[in-house]
Formats: sequence, C-alpha cells, structure tokens
Amino acid sequence: MKPRADDLEERVASRKRELIMEILEHKKNSLRAGAGEAIDKIKGQLLELSQILNASEVAHLGTGARLRLAQWVVR
Repeated sequence: MKPRADDLEERVASRKRELIMEILEHKKNSLRAGAGEAIDKIKGQLLELSQILNASEVAHLGTGARLRLAQWVVR
C-alpha cells in the first residue's frame, strides 16, 4: 500500500520537530565535546529539507520531490 501524501507531510513535520528538539538539547549541553558539530549536522539536514521544499511547490509535490522527502525522513 502506497503511503498517502498527508502521511508523508506528517512524517516530515514530525522529523523536523525532532531535529529542532535535538538542536535545543545540544545547545543546553553546549559545553559537551561535539555539540557544535552535532548542531551543524542537524542544521545541514534542515537546510536540505528547505531546499527540497523550495525546489517544488509543497502543494504540487512531484514524484521526485516525494521520494526525496521520504528519503530525508529516514536519515
């Protein structure tokens, strides 16, 4: 069964929230070794998401954009 677009949107939004929460946790523990690098990595993932969404209009996601979003969610 093929996942609905709504399901993909929910998964993307959920993953985005998780990443933002991770950034906040790393900022709280900013004195920990590797916190800055972890924040930069997460920011890169969020930047990739914005590039995927900007490349195609959200309301008219093509098959390629849907595939990229699905791949982004699992990373």
